[in-house]
Amino acid sequence: MSSNRSYFRMPGVSSHALIEMRRSPLHCWAKYVDPDRTDEEPTAAMRFGTLVHALALTPATFAEEFALADSINRRTHQGKADYAALVASGKLVVSREEYATALEIVKAIRRHPVAGPLFKTGEPEKVLTVEREPHLLPLKGRPDWLAPQPALVEFKTATDASKEGFLRAVYRHGYHLSAAYYRMLVSRTRGTPEAAIPHAFVVAETKRPHAVAVYPSSERLLAEGRGLWETALARFDECWIDREWPGYPVDLLEPARAAGGLRFALEEGELDL
Repeated sequence: MSSNRSYFRMPGVSSHALIEMRRSPLHCWAKYVDPDRTDEEPTAAMRFGTLVHALALTPATFAEEFALADSINRRTHQGKADYAALVASGKLVVSREEYATALEIVKAIRRHPVAGPLFKTGEPEKVLTVEREPHLLPLKGRPDWLAPQPALVEFKTATDASKEGFLRAVYRHGYHLSAAYYRMLVSRTRGTPEAAIPHAFVVAETKRPHAVAVYPSSERLLAEGRGLWETALARFDECWIDREWPGYPVDLLEPARAAGGLRFALEEGELDL
């Protein structure tokens, strides 16, 4: 297990970089390749999602990654200085209210008859790497939970954890690309056929009553994801070798497809790790 910052700075091609490649190579380069890139300031939703992940998967590291700021009076000069020092330390600053809500979500997961046991045995956020030819970057990933069988469990927060709502999030955020990519990494590092490695999503809603859903990933969904990461990786390698990272193409603008195609609503409160 490694911190978010150290993992993201590791050389390698992650599933998140490949998802960004689907937007454009230029966006991928700026976010994951540019040696002078700076860490993005997390949004409130991203910060909260990271908090829930930490409390659910790696509670022992909470104090290393987070700081509670309610005791700081930011209306005073000293309070402003203390808060700035916390931010400069690299820790994510969260409120007592956010912390309490995150704990409620974690309790809901642990009480769930299916989701709870999934996190009983295994390793959280294990870094997996696969070396390639010297002129290409290695492949890397850090799945949320790797069970010994092996089996993969990914934890997501969402405003809508229903099957229809979460499926929209899967396609909007490329979660199936990541799922298939993680399964490939486990297969290559453990020597287990991909088809023998089950994958499931555990999804918790960020608002009360914090309903929890468990969705095993079908082979059809994982096959779609595999096709996406293979195409994106081939494009990434091409850009890496040529040292050219183009932006958006010149293309004919057509009407959007009907419902079920491009018209997905933006999901709030979700986070990729």
